[in-house]
Amino acid sequence: MTDQGTCSTAGESVVGGALPDRLAAGLAVLSAARPEGLSEAELLQVVTVCEATKGAAAALQARATAMFVEDRDEQIARDRADGVVSAREASCRRRGARAELALARRCAPGQADRHVGLAKALVHDLPSTLAALTSGELSEWRATIVARETACLSHEDRVEADRRLAGCLTSVGDRELAAAAHRASADLDAEALVHRRRKAVASRNVSVRPAADGMAWLSVLGPLQDVVGAFAALKKAEQSRYVATGDPQVDAARAADERGRGAWMADTALELLSGRSEGQVQPVEVGLVMREEAIVRTSDSTDSADAGGAGDGDEVEVPGWGAMPGEMAREHLLRLCDAGTATWLRRLWTAPGGSDLVAMDSKRRLFSGVLRQLVQLRDATCRVPFCGAPIRDIDHVSPHAAGGETSAANALGGCQGHNLVKEAPGWRAEVTSTGLDPGGGPHEVILTTPTGSEYTCTAPPLLGHGRPGPRSRPPRAGEVTRRRPVNTVDTLDTTRSAIEVHFEGLLGAA
Repeated sequence: MTDQGTCSTAGESVVGGALPDRLAAGLAVLSAARPEGLSEAELLQVVTVCEATKGAAAALQARATAMFVEDRDEQIARDRADGVVSAREASCRRRGARAELALARRCAPGQADRHVGLAKALVHDLPSTLAALTSGELSEWRATIVARETACLSHEDRVEADRRLAGCLTSVGDRELAAAAHRASADLDAEALVHRRRKAVASRNVSVRPAADGMAWLSVLGPLQDVVGAFAALKKAEQSRYVATGDPQVDAARAADERGRGAWMADTALELLSGRSEGQVQPVEVGLVMREEAIVRTSDSTDSADAGGAGDGDEVEVPGWGAMPGEMAREHLLRLCDAGTATWLRRLWTAPGGSDLVAMDSKRRLFSGVLRQLVQLRDATCRVPFCGAPIRDIDHVSPHAAGGETSAANALGGCQGHNLVKEAPGWRAEVTSTGLDPGGGPHEVILTTPTGSEYTCTAPPLLGHGRPGPRSRPPRAGEVTRRRPVNTVDTLDTTRSAIEVHFEGLLGAA
């Protein structure tokens, strides 16, 4: 058990809250510093000192991270031994500790897990690497390289590998450092490297991530021989398109195909994976954003239209992925029309300003079907700050057992990990804005961690961040901003749909 009352820094003991205060004071100095008026030599010196400062800060952050996790794990282990918590509750509390670190570091939970692994390795297994990081001579990324390449070793072998690498930690490039760490690991325990590569097969997966200019990456991680074999099959199929088939129509179509090798292989792979036939266009569903101007014309909406605000027909958002140019979306729809493919058109009703989704064409009250789609469109990704993972679960903010409704106002989209963490002891979630009141702002939930830190989970704009225009109209003179009571049962009339309730509010506001 570490002493939570003190923390050593630069040979002196800083007690209680003195260290956070001193760090905050140092941050204030950095924030206020300006490099204008310095000579070239002084500017380079500033760059050098800032780089060293980042390394020293990363070392302190690693020590604090390791201490936090170990203290929490020891507390959970004691409670488990005393029978206070079950095995499932203990596991949930451990995940909760990682989630708290993710929020503190403003990163996704997966990244936080990697930070925890690095912190433990530096503190317990890599003393030379930690010393170089503390002195500012090593960057956090280079420390990560050493930890990654020695991860398969036992504690004793890892300490020895760290000792062998001490002489080159600050004198070689990233690639050379990785090679040296790998070489040391192979010399110390070659069997561990073989086992690591065999174990890597279990981590095979498929992932998608957005790219620039309306593109996206589809990645397949698998055994080398299988991935190379699949690529070779695609390459062979591409080469065969130049071979005459004897069918005049097929041969003429192939001759007219001006696609390059890479484009043809990409199109073929996507067609095969999506089950489409050659040349078939990918079906889509169009969500037509309906703002209050479609129902009640107001002076605010006229001013917004004159200023070229939201709703000018060129704002397109792929839920969970980001924006794409309106012209590209229209071109895709025209291809669907030319192919005779049906396209679903779903109306999405927003609050004033066109940003906050409040209703869809549905009267269902379960987290399935169209209601589930509404929450997925409203939240886009996991609503917990800095996570950004795809939505896996939609859960009640106010638990159903406590009287919470199965409604959009009481729903929160989250990844599987955060949905479980939210149920851990000490975590609380409260609705502070339902997002259904005209002009009342987006859906908002306050998430409180076991240490008392509060984080606001705000639904993103329907058409994404980064676009001009207010989230919602400003309150009119004499109007009071409305917020629903925290975590109370929604009082909406369940005999009417959310659209009907929203329309009534719009008419009343007009």
